[in-house]
Amino acid sequence: MLEELARRHGLRVRVLDVDETGWDFRVGHAVDAAGVRWVLRVPRRTEVAEQLEVERRLLAYLRTRLRVRLPEWEICSPELVAYRRLPGRPLAPEHPETLEYQWWTEAPAEFFKVLGEVIAELHRIPAEDVAALGIAASDGLRQELGVELRRAETELEVPAARSRLWRAWLDDDRHWPGEHCFVHADLHPGHTLVDESGRLLGVLDWTDAAIDDPAVDFVAVHNAFGEAGLERLLAAYRAAGGLPRPRLREHIELLSGFRFGVSLGLHGLDTGNPGFVAIAQRRIRS
Repeated sequence: MLEELARRHGLRVRVLDVDETGWDFRVGHAVDAAGVRWVLRVPRRTEVAEQLEVERRLLAYLRTRLRVRLPEWEICSPELVAYRRLPGRPLAPEHPETLEYQWWTEAPAEFFKVLGEVIAELHRIPAEDVAALGIAASDGLRQELGVELRRAETELEVPAARSRLWRAWLDDDRHWPGEHCFVHADLHPGHTLVDESGRLLGVLDWTDAAIDDPAVDFVAVHNAFGEAGLERLLAAYRAAGGLPRPRLREHIELLSGFRFGVSLGLHGLDTGNPGFVAIAQRRIRS
């Protein structure tokens, strides 16, 4: 199917394997007759396909600003995106069923240094610049999470103490100063390309990029590397000129627990994936 789809767009390749783990895309890894490796992305939903042209414009804009490599799309249509594979490999893809990270190397200090620089640069980009490309502003993360918590309290098993903790966080204005900036919004290890030493070379999957709370660019690192990894990233972010607001670390930790617990559980319910619901329930209770 992927080979035929690529052929209809003028690209003749042999598909080597297909990655079904992404929530927004099926991803094929392929090779052409000259031995060039390609990445094929097929949108899973109409709303994802409708945003592809925005993502294409964004990548062209960011390529002149960031020190890491970004995909250069050679095919961009509502049914297929294709680009030549970038150097490096994902630091740790997620297992499609357990959601555990599949580590093949450790992340050295240089990884956090470069990632901190990338995030600081993203957060400095004028919001009006990316808005002109079609990047949307968040409708309100605080309100969104409040809706999710109310739903989770009826559809998932949320311990009373955990519910009180999250509700107090959502009600505390000190955590929600209304500060928004441009964010990637999905910087988990599977979207970072590294070399054999673990040095960061590129960043993938800009589908969720938005104008939103800067904390969202740190939650995946906290989930993957824990408090120690988050501290290393925040230190690199500050060194690169990033300006973390007061209480940001605590805010990130609470947001991380919520997103990888409550939000995951609700996603599992909505997509009919009981495995995700079970993982989320374990995390919520921990």
